[in-house]
Amino acid sequence: MLRIVFTRNTLIRDVAIATLHLSKNPTQVSVDFQVYQKSDWIVIYSLAYDIDFVLPIILENWDPDRVYLPYIGRSVDMMHEIGDVIMPNVFMSYNPQVASLDPDSEEVNLPDISAKFLDIYQEQKDYYVEDYGLSVGGIVVDNVPHDESINTALMMSYEWDVYVGDSLDAAYTVVTGDLVPALIICGIVEWKKWQHESGTPEQMAVRHIFETIRLTEDDEE
Repeated sequence: MLRIVFTRNTLIRDVAIATLHLSKNPTQVSVDFQVYQKSDWIVIYSLAYDIDFVLPIILENWDPDRVYLPYIGRSVDMMHEIGDVIMPNVFMSYNPQVASLDPDSEEVNLPDISAKFLDIYQEQKDYYVEDYGLSVGGIVVDNVPHDESINTALMMSYEWDVYVGDSLDAAYTVVTGDLVPALIICGIVEWKKWQHESGTPEQMAVRHIFETIRLTEDDEE
């Protein structure tokens, strides 16, 4: 199975290269991104463009069985830990008016929140995989600023699984399209301390993302 991992995050790129022992592809198919490969693993990194722009170039040069779109984020609930992995199927965007507390009543302002959904998981369930938690079918909030002062408001307003700073609009467009099967996977690198593995939170999360990829492919065999 040929799988392609696309990211705009240098941490994900670097940990993926080290974890999978990838080498840079000497054939530069585009000046817009870098390609790293070993066997049937290909990691594509682009700083300038998102997946919706790069996907046609990918499909022109390769015939992947699946495209994986990893992101790293944080959680502010009481359940998830650093290194946990979320495979979201509900997508919401951060709204400053939502994540705000009334200083007098401590009530949360809740204007209408729009959500987008994916109908790709037959079963939504939480698993414990070796030394990390895996949530198949979770809720992600994107475009969340990296500001610890809003953690309480986030938890009271959204109560969701993972918050990422990136926009997931392009990823959602690709996953809901019909050009190639694609999957969004989010790893948690900030919140409750981990107790199971050594390494940085980013190393843990990315390793667990790739282990999740292997698990999803094993289930299909």
